[in-house]
Amino acid sequence: MRKNIFLHFMNRDTREIFRVFELLDSADHAAALRKPLNAAAILCEDACYAPPGFVIEEDLAFELFETQSAYLETGLVQLPIRERSLVDYAEKKRGEYAPTRNRYSGLFDDSRLELLSSHEAAITSRKVQIGPAIAEGFAVGVDSRARVWKTIREKATPRVIRNLREVPTLLAENGKPLTWSMMEPLFLEESKPFYKEARDALQHVYFSEYCREHKLILLSDVPYMPEVFYLPSDRSVYSYRRFRNFLASLGCADLFLEASAKFIIRMRSSIGFVELIDAYVALADIYKAEGDFKYQTRRAVEAARFDWIGLGERRKGILDDPSRIEALEIDDACAELAKILSSEHNLPERAKQNISSDRKSNKIRTKENRMKVAVFVALEEELEVLAKQLDLTRQAGRPSAIGKIGEVELEVLCPRAMGRVAAAVEMSRYLSEAKPKPSLVLCVGLAGGFVEAKIDAGTVICAQTVVDLANRKVKDDEGGNAESKFRRQDFECSREVYSVATSDEFDLSGWVTYCSENFDWPKGRVPSLREGKIASVDEVVSSDDHRKKMVENVDKLLGVEMEAGGVCAAAKSFGIPVAVLRVVSDMADPSKEDDQWRSIGMKTLAQLISRLPMKRIIELEQK
Repeated sequence: MRKNIFLHFMNRDTREIFRVFELLDSADHAAALRKPLNAAAILCEDACYAPPGFVIEEDLAFELFETQSAYLETGLVQLPIRERSLVDYAEKKRGEYAPTRNRYSGLFDDSRLELLSSHEAAITSRKVQIGPAIAEGFAVGVDSRARVWKTIREKATPRVIRNLREVPTLLAENGKPLTWSMMEPLFLEESKPFYKEARDALQHVYFSEYCREHKLILLSDVPYMPEVFYLPSDRSVYSYRRFRNFLASLGCADLFLEASAKFIIRMRSSIGFVELIDAYVALADIYKAEGDFKYQTRRAVEAARFDWIGLGERRKGILDDPSRIEALEIDDACAELAKILSSEHNLPERAKQNISSDRKSNKIRTKENRMKVAVFVALEEELEVLAKQLDLTRQAGRPSAIGKIGEVELEVLCPRAMGRVAAAVEMSRYLSEAKPKPSLVLCVGLAGGFVEAKIDAGTVICAQTVVDLANRKVKDDEGGNAESKFRRQDFECSREVYSVATSDEFDLSGWVTYCSENFDWPKGRVPSLREGKIASVDEVVSSDDHRKKMVENVDKLLGVEMEAGGVCAAAKSFGIPVAVLRVVSDMADPSKEDDQWRSIGMKTLAQLISRLPMKRIIELEQK
């Protein structure tokens, strides 16, 4: 379990204490807030917390939350109040702060309160009364052994100490806010040497009430704001400087720390990203010495197949967030790096345990309610055959067609475009909107077969593994000529379709006979099933040389297609299994005479799907 974080650096008084308003112009000041806010949003377990005043009292903070409003919209940033509503909160605060209206003008700006009111998910309750807590803290603080009071306790005169005790109580009794701007004029002249300590004590007492009630920790080592006022902190783990250095070792500090709130929230819902941040927390706790921590991080990055440094180089100067496809790629890379770190250092893998639990609960809901399968096809010609053979209802929008196989609902997606990118985008959009989520994704369509696998046109490939070969590393050979090497990424697929289709639960001979007699199969040829690996690339393969290179790089490849890599990447981020069924329509060679087999093959594949005991397949998948 990670910690939830208190956003102390968003408080105007905190930044005044450290003279941030004097040291930085507005642009740099805004950047100095955005980066630690993103870091806290990434690191926290459930949410970050800040009083509403942190958001609305000061212009730069308000503008940041306007820009990053998704944090409020989703409740990733929580704003605790004691009042029943924001209207009550505003009424109370405006009464208290009327004498200092110029300084706290944001509290009197209806548009700012409307921003908060529009994000109900951000509003949460608190029990503690801050004013009385501050008055009590100053009344008894010097008598305690708290470190924040040490200098005052040891060096201040009794007269100064008595004055420090009395001022907050006096303000509270008169219904005034217990802020530094209200306290300072009431302190004795001889108290000035202790102003810093007194102001630190105010921050300590004020913030500690939130930290105690909501079990929060501070993000330490924020630029220009080095102190944490003796509040809960862990400089080994929840340190902005240390976390930034970790991201910098990956070449992606700016990518995450300057990102939009929407991108951060999207990544927080991605399994691989969660695993990597968990790994950072565990590793940072083990290797507290900075040199050791950097060394272990660097080793893991070097061991990864993904080019992390190349990612940073590609993103240089790009202001926009990564696309959905890039986000999927980054999530897979995060999962790989997390696995390396976890294996090397025996780190706890909390995220996987939670995800496993979530999936179990999802399966229970699926059994109790309705079962659904999402079917992906890339092209209109594939959709047309599928709709006819499965008696689907075509419709505009997403999904492109709907229907049923027995008790199982089907929703068919068709971007009408080839390639991994189009596939990943279509599947990601669908899965983010689908209610309920499907129990299984079927990626179906045409494929090129490999002669090396001794596979025939019309054979249905049931993919055991999708080997994504779209990414390559290009470098110069010894002669100075550019050469490329595949950077493969494997996706393990559901094997339940093949298992059921080759068992007594499926009438395989009935399928073979029907297709042979009704779909113009050549005499002496019949449909068949093969299980194995299939490559996924971004280009149509009609080259003997390119096909041979793929076969040399991946043993026992049955064929190649163009969408399964994207479908698997998208489904993986939602924790949904994928079964890939591809029918061979050509032999991925220069002849590529496939018109006949495109029609025969797709009809044969559609007929197979229509006959599958889909409910049984889902039940096996859920065991």
